[in-house]
Amino acid sequence: MNTASKFAGELIGTFIMCFAGIGAVATATLYGALTGPGQVGLVWGLAIAIAIFVTRNLSDAHFNPAVSLAMCIGGRMKWSDLPIYLVGQCCGAFLAAGGLWLLFAESVMKNLKNAGLSMASNSIGSAASIWCEIYPNNSAGAVSYMTGAFAEAIGVFVLVLVIFSVTAPENKGRASRNLAPLFIGLTITIMINVIGPLTDAGLNPARDMMPRIWACIVGWGNIAFGSNAFETCIVYIVGPLVGGVLAALVYNFLLRPLHKNNNNAENDAYLAAEEALL
Repeated sequence: MNTASKFAGELIGTFIMCFAGIGAVATATLYGALTGPGQVGLVWGLAIAIAIFVTRNLSDAHFNPAVSLAMCIGGRMKWSDLPIYLVGQCCGAFLAAGGLWLLFAESVMKNLKNAGLSMASNSIGSAASIWCEIYPNNSAGAVSYMTGAFAEAIGVFVLVLVIFSVTAPENKGRASRNLAPLFIGLTITIMINVIGPLTDAGLNPARDMMPRIWACIVGWGNIAFGSNAFETCIVYIVGPLVGGVLAALVYNFLLRPLHKNNNNAENDAYLAAEEALL
């Protein structure tokens, strides 16, 4: 893979993922076309699986800075490749946010008008939340920024652990290469259902921040970064990155050695059985 293909793969894959996933959020918010995190999460999961199938011959199909960082920590990607992956991911998410604005801008204005809101005001469930994730995203919840950061971290931790596990040659129980994208996508669906009511389940700094920047540009201003920009960054940037790093370390220093030990034990048992037949 050369630099151009890596950039293209991450840009195109992240665009597909964000356009479909955030688009599902938009249709749910504006038209009531989808209900709850279950249906929206399924769209996200399928979109990620499709994006991986489309682009994994171009790049390693990360679409997420937390995953790319984890890959570097885990020794699966060169550190020198990290910048091109991050730029591709951010560009893809930003273009998706822009494309969705072109599609839904008129409906956004009508939605805000019907709710007695403007782009200078915000509330849970308003159109701003399509581009700008919030915590808690349900008025029934009470989520501090530290709880939100933990939720994002544990969600990415599980995601990266699954990615490492279903793509590791030492894991003899992994799914086939053709099925791995589906399991990765389903992991996202599950995490959205568990974490979504707390933080909207960003689980991806590029997916979260690029739409916020777009929202800021088109008129939401500082509202795009919530009531406290520092806390927003802790939840949606620091949380996922920490979760990804921890998952890479846990896999490399705990699960990988266990897989290898089991493989050695199986080989020893096989050789012993062969010798007994001689």
